[in-house]
Amino acid sequence: MKRLSILIGLLCACIFSFGQRTMTLHEMFLTADSLNATVRAADFGVEEAKAGVEVAKNAYLPSIQASANVSWIGLGYSMDRNFTNAVDEQLPSFGNNIVLQASQVVFAGGAISGDVKAAEIGSRLASVQAKNNRNEVRYIIVCTSLEIIKLKNQLQVIQSNIELADKIISQMRTSYEEGTVLKSDISRYELMLKRLEFGKTNVESAIEIMSSRLAIAIGLPSEEKVVPDMDLTINSEGLNLDVNGSPSIQGATLAAELSEAKLNIIKAERFPSIALFASDALNGPDVSTFISGKMAGYGRLDKNFNFATVGIGISYNIDNLYKSGKKIRQGQAAVKKSQAELEATREGVNLSLTAANTEYRNSLTQMEICEQALELASTSYEQVSDRYEGGLATITDLLDASSSKIQSEIAAINSRIDVMASFYKLQYICATL
Repeated sequence: MKRLSILIGLLCACIFSFGQRTMTLHEMFLTADSLNATVRAADFGVEEAKAGVEVAKNAYLPSIQASANVSWIGLGYSMDRNFTNAVDEQLPSFGNNIVLQASQVVFAGGAISGDVKAAEIGSRLASVQAKNNRNEVRYIIVCTSLEIIKLKNQLQVIQSNIELADKIISQMRTSYEEGTVLKSDISRYELMLKRLEFGKTNVESAIEIMSSRLAIAIGLPSEEKVVPDMDLTINSEGLNLDVNGSPSIQGATLAAELSEAKLNIIKAERFPSIALFASDALNGPDVSTFISGKMAGYGRLDKNFNFATVGIGISYNIDNLYKSGKKIRQGQAAVKKSQAELEATREGVNLSLTAANTEYRNSLTQMEICEQALELASTSYEQVSDRYEGGLATITDLLDASSSKIQSEIAAINSRIDVMASFYKLQYICATL
């Protein structure tokens, strides 16, 4: 599945290189999953954490060491215990040592299993972090795409009103030549036209900035101009508001589990470590037997000596008797802290969800109000325009009606985008993007 996502992302990147700029939300998500630097780094973190679990499990396997060395033995001498009667000893100049040793821990008080469990929790934490990074990036893509759509719609409204203003100004100039319109009336409408053109420039600049931001979020070069293709149909059916899927809650839950695992590792220090071992060594020569054999009249024993050893070993740090208690109390405090942080995180996510849900419902109401206001403003403008053409309304009335219509159109567009933004925010909080 991951390879398929990478393939799709690379395919989308190739399409972009040939000038294709329109992408659906799903295509942007897939491309970001494979190209976004933050998402990729988190994925590598997951791979690293999984490898860490296998490394921790290595402690269950036996340890095997092999060593081999050769040496030059210098001239030696022997003497009495009072450091007199020193005698040169002719020793072999070549020495060798070959050792093969294996050991297997059979009891460590739970330290090994605790390390493995901690590594497994760390791997799950890395997966949660990757999920959180992916959720964050997708939410940025959604918000940026909606902002671009909002700005483009605003641009369209401004452009249509510029065209309408040009038409009205042309008509007014004709009326001015006929003496039915004052020059000041034309100037006022020309001023409104300049304001519209100024607003158009600002919106175009904002679109340029947001397009670059969207391209970077997807993982494409900032020069790419991405045109989001999003369905703005509002459909809240099947919306899952379960916060248990929130990466924040999952991460806090795993953090609490990790603190408990670390506490168990600390407690394991109170127990000894028991291991089985076996070794085989080939040494030569044994200098002590070489000299003692000569002294005993057996001659010099210039031989290799091989011996095998099998046994059981036990080790224990005695200072744990008075040190581990403090570590355990510290670990217990860490567990309580992580549990409290989990509860605080859960409360915070629930509060955010409640606020976002309220915001979503409020945005639906605001959209209905804005659409009704637009309908009234459009009707009012048509009536004032008809009256103006019939000489029953002033230019001030027409300007007021036109400004009200423009503001209502932009407000209606923004309100629908705000509904979509609130809807996706709910999905972001519940990590269902």
